[in-house]
Amino acid sequence: MFPSPALVRRRLLIWSLLCILALVILTAQMHSPDGRRIGWLGTAVEAVLAPPAVALARVSGVFTGAWGFITEIGTLRTANQRLTGEVARLREENARLRPDAQENARLRALLGFKQQLPYRSLAARVVGRDPSQWFSTVLVDRGASEGVQRDDPVITSDGVVGHVVEAVGSAARVLLVADPRSAVSVVLDRSREVGVAVGQGQTLLKVTYLSRDADVRPGDLVLTSGLGPIYPRGLPVGTVVSVSRTTMFQEAVIRPTSDLGHLEDVLIVLRGGAR
Repeated sequence: MFPSPALVRRRLLIWSLLCILALVILTAQMHSPDGRRIGWLGTAVEAVLAPPAVALARVSGVFTGAWGFITEIGTLRTANQRLTGEVARLREENARLRPDAQENARLRALLGFKQQLPYRSLAARVVGRDPSQWFSTVLVDRGASEGVQRDDPVITSDGVVGHVVEAVGSAARVLLVADPRSAVSVVLDRSREVGVAVGQGQTLLKVTYLSRDADVRPGDLVLTSGLGPIYPRGLPVGTVVSVSRTTMFQEAVIRPTSDLGHLEDVLIVLRGGAR
């Protein structure tokens, strides 16, 4: 354990006084009667004081270096605590801003898609859904007062979501394509085979009534065919995951291109006509 700074200072003072005394004596002996530059008394004093003075100087140097090291550790510890606090603050701020950034990106994509549509559309936000029937219906914040009608298609920039089944003043209920009551006429983008996509009440849909010899492969994109009364032609519905055969037809399981389990912002296609 290092001595305290006060103790070291006292020791330095004592040895400094002794060194001054030795210097005075040595000066007095500079011209001794026998002609030597340092007399016998100076030599004796030098012999006595030199070793402790050297040792004290070494101890003082060690203490000064150690004290500087300890001070530096304290400074680094303070800086580390400050940086740790700053990192925590930045992480909290990043976590707070991330949802806003994601929402902005989602809305920009939706706006870009809206501008490409040849139909009039209305942006809406999902404000409710039934927890017990998560893939059945959602409630949006646009309704009849803004021109929304029953059977208006509802989409995202990724593809089909469902269609309006009820519209009131400032809200509308949307039946999702994953609901078992939903059926969408579709066409396979690659082979142009036609079928019907029906909901299963879960994340995946099933395309039925594909001919037994139809060219259907996993990864095929499935689009709206435009043959039904609700959805315009060419909207993405899903991607084929697997294919199976029945006695007379083929069936394909597809994954919706829209994330039906995490809907937040949608577009309602107004059936009033083209732009």
